[in-house]
Amino acid sequence: MPLPVVQPAVVQPRILILAVGSAGDVYPFIVIGQALRARGYEVTLMASANFEERVQRAGLQFISGLAQEELETSIRDPDLWHPVKGFATIWKYMARHLPAAYHQQLALVREKPTLIVASTLGLTGRLLQEAHGVPLVTVHLAPSCLFSADDTAVRRGLHWPRGWPRWAVRITLGLIDRLMVDAVVRPALNGMRAHIGLAPVRRVMSQWLHSPQHVVCAWPAWFAAPQADWPPNAVCAGFPRMPASAPELDPALQRFIDDGDAPIVITPGSAMAHGSDFIARALAAAAALKVRAVVVTPYREQVPLELPASVHYAAYAPFDVLSRQAAAFVHHGGIGTSATVLAAGKPQLIVPFAFDQPDNAARLTRLGVAATVLPDSPPAMWQQALGRLLDDPAVAKACATLATVMAGERPAADRIADIIERHSGQGQVT
Repeated sequence: MPLPVVQPAVVQPRILILAVGSAGDVYPFIVIGQALRARGYEVTLMASANFEERVQRAGLQFISGLAQEELETSIRDPDLWHPVKGFATIWKYMARHLPAAYHQQLALVREKPTLIVASTLGLTGRLLQEAHGVPLVTVHLAPSCLFSADDTAVRRGLHWPRGWPRWAVRITLGLIDRLMVDAVVRPALNGMRAHIGLAPVRRVMSQWLHSPQHVVCAWPAWFAAPQADWPPNAVCAGFPRMPASAPELDPALQRFIDDGDAPIVITPGSAMAHGSDFIARALAAAAALKVRAVVVTPYREQVPLELPASVHYAAYAPFDVLSRQAAAFVHHGGIGTSATVLAAGKPQLIVPFAFDQPDNAARLTRLGVAATVLPDSPPAMWQQALGRLLDDPAVAKACATLATVMAGERPAADRIADIIERHSGQGQVT
């Protein structure tokens, strides 16, 4: 009688999430990590040190990829949010830590089978995939991460003439890629590749960084529809939005809201330490329109010391709770804030600085739920745009429609976890 065949036990890999950036870049990966942990996976999230408490409170393991002091140094750099210099500034700080980050993650990979989930700037994930066969899923949070000639991203400092043929846009994107992006990234990256025995690469941000296994576009197709020149393995999965860290607002903030009409919320973003002028212009627009305001920023020095009774300051507030009680948001156009306010069905005045923000602003404006002004636009333009958003019934209808659509969608974190799980059984060579 033949002996029964004993199947080897299936060992679930550890999932290592590389989340590079500020709150809007990290929070979506926390909720993705929670969805994976609920399926029984061991999940470790690597981000800058300031997220440790938030990640651990979500039930995930945490490893610091950047000390708080180093993060503060980069945030305080005045070129960080420059529309042209910003990317080179980010890379200047990233390149310093590339070798250490790679070897730190390599040690984790060698401990046990690992599947990596990497954000756009998690380039060490691609290096580990190539050098050691580690399965990798790339997750992009905003459409501007994709170099598309079919649906070209709006960028500050680059003005696309209307009516350009596709071939002209494609050639121009190629020149930008080679002269403005590769020229910044390739020296340090290819130096690292040579050190670990890999051949040099080019077209780093437009092609190489996308995992050949799977690319997740963490937005719905109605926000940015798939294009023929996207990576062929890319799929739209919706906005992964993290529930509030607290179900209620700070009592002082809640009292302020309850004492009058719904306020507008003003925030230049959690990583903006140079937003004094932004806040001053937004407050001036609110005062001219005689509407109350809540200013949210961790950098108190950006806010006037003396505030009128119609303005409340908060260092932090959970936006998914606050947005439901607000009249509108005035913000920088980060994808996390944009998605949260969309889900709340409130209008948005977007003042983009750099990176994905101008493109997010353009898409929201086309959807009829937002208006856009530039940081240096005259204060009268801020007032006019905000006034239209608050008074236009068509804007209110568009906001309500999209909020209903989002409420009916399956949670994006679950959809993304489905995709990641497909790769959990793939081999790894260390």
